[in-house]
Amino acid sequence: MFTGTLIAAGTALVVLAQILPAGASEASDLQTKMRSALRTAKTFVETISIKGSLGHPLGGTATYTIVAPDRFRQTGTTAGAPPDNTIIIGHDVYGNEGKGWDVQTWSDHLVTSFEGDVLNVKVASIGPDQTVDGKIVGTLVMIDPLGASDADTLQCTYEKLTSRPLACNGTHSSIKYTNYDDPTITIEAPKNAKRAN
Repeated sequence: MFTGTLIAAGTALVVLAQILPAGASEASDLQTKMRSALRTAKTFVETISIKGSLGHPLGGTATYTIVAPDRFRQTGTTAGAPPDNTIIIGHDVYGNEGKGWDVQTWSDHLVTSFEGDVLNVKVASIGPDQTVDGKIVGTLVMIDPLGASDADTLQCTYEKLTSRPLACNGTHSSIKYTNYDDPTITIEAPKNAKRAN
């Protein structure tokens, strides 16, 4: 009887451990792995659909393309505003808001700050695994990089083996990560860009 009670209690603990979200240290470990996974991918594309919020009342879309080791492209559209198009190659930053390309040279701090919303994901907590399209994926809660504060979060999935994020959904935006290690994706410097500084 006593042995049966111990086995039942042990089974209950295992089940409970699978249901409860991971603690802060596990979330921190996943955040570190996920940031590394994004920085070491040869390429990836992050597409954000903005649903409209206090910070972005008209909504819009933003697409970030990363080509390792030092090429980054951001394109974005918001209703009522000219499209945004920014390319970073090393420390050269090219911008085009519909009037042709200009180029500036930024410090390392400015470059890393600009790219930080894409590469420096913030993991708030880890959830249970799920099956999506017949594949087991991990789940997590991520701080929304476009949110007004850390209280704005996204429910996300990620690849268990690589720690690469896959898709996120939240109140204000949704994100899809695609084209990991895609050799067909390139980012070239715009021709005839005018020096702005």
